[in-house]
Amino acid sequence: MNISSLIVYTKDETSAENVIPLIENVDGCEVVAAQDGKIVVVVSVENLDEEIEKFKVLEKLDGVSSAAMIYSYQEDLQNDIESIKKSGKISEILLDENIDAKNIIYNGHIGDRVK
Repeated sequence: MNISSLIVYTKDETSAENVIPLIENVDGCEVVAAQDGKIVVVVSVENLDEEIEKFKVLEKLDGVSSAAMIYSYQEDLQNDIESIKKSGKISEILLDENIDAKNIIYNGHIGDRVK
């Protein structure tokens, strides 16, 4: 089980009224607070893939400007890590324990760039 919280930012304060019902219709998502165009959402799903999927769904809702992950808890983190490694969705650079993070050059895309 993965539990996360995020803030969904609406395009304007009035659109929050329209966005809240859309969020509540997304399976596994619960609105816990809203104020000034910001909506706090708790997401409960089975694994990291579903968590990422829900995050993307929320970002694409009509009236949403952006979303920011605030907290994430993975009950079975090791299985999620293995799943990500097998999927090829993460750069090899981030999986290489011999590379010091301070030597990774970031220009908006990890790719395979190391100093």
